[in-house]
Amino acid sequence: MHLRLADALGSAQREEAHRVELQTFLAVVFPNLREPKKFWGVSDLTQIMESQRELNRAMSQLSRILELSGNPIAVLENVEESEDIAIRPGVVWNIPEDAKAYLLDLLQGGGVNLHINYIDLLYRTLHDISESPRSAFGGTERDLSGVALELELHPLLQKVQRKRIIRSATYKRRNEMILRLLEKYRGLDFGSNHLRVAWGPVLPQDITRQVNNEQVLVQNGIHSRRRAMDDLGIRDPDSEFKQWLEERETILKMNQELNARPVRNERRERVSTAQAEGVEE
Repeated sequence: MHLRLADALGSAQREEAHRVELQTFLAVVFPNLREPKKFWGVSDLTQIMESQRELNRAMSQLSRILELSGNPIAVLENVEESEDIAIRPGVVWNIPEDAKAYLLDLLQGGGVNLHINYIDLLYRTLHDISESPRSAFGGTERDLSGVALELELHPLLQKVQRKRIIRSATYKRRNEMILRLLEKYRGLDFGSNHLRVAWGPVLPQDITRQVNNEQVLVQNGIHSRRRAMDDLGIRDPDSEFKQWLEERETILKMNQELNARPVRNERRERVSTAQAEGVEE
């Protein structure tokens, strides 16, 4: 993940940034899958390459069998010579009395099912090695509840969690570099910030219980409102909190106006009653 100085600066300072880039090149390097005592990581494709090649070979073999079965081979027994043997509907063959003629059926005996079962086995091997169950591609053959679907996709969730752990440190490092560049070239002061990466849920979840827990934590002063919104996956807690303050201020003004109206009406009734009593006297 490369970070260019000119991408974080304004137009007035880009010329100087390009000059600095000729001398300094900043990059955030992170491994995909670590290997012991090695700097570079390993690609995810290395584990499934062998299974993928075997799947390609099995599919090609089955394709040739189906192609030959679509263009059947004529078999002639006890025939010494044959010329212009055509295979098409309505063709009549003249063969000797002891000869036998038939079409070679490559699909008899259930041989194709063996190839199909082997291909299904390769598919399962690919899904197991890549930690991506078939249900992740919409291949569920039955209706599953939320908990059952999460158990079905548990290998994929573990893989995503490992990726997030690696990339979280990378994103923190990238953000720290951006802040330092802005402080150096723009003179901005961000102070001491604690950077944290907020990941969204992989699967759709019922957040009712989490909302209730965050409500209790906020009321007891354990979590702030921004922290609660961040944990619930709201992308911009500051903007959301600002809108909440504006709505709260508007609601308070409306309540004050509504509470003030009965007082005015009561005063008018008192004045009208006093005037009426003066007339009677």
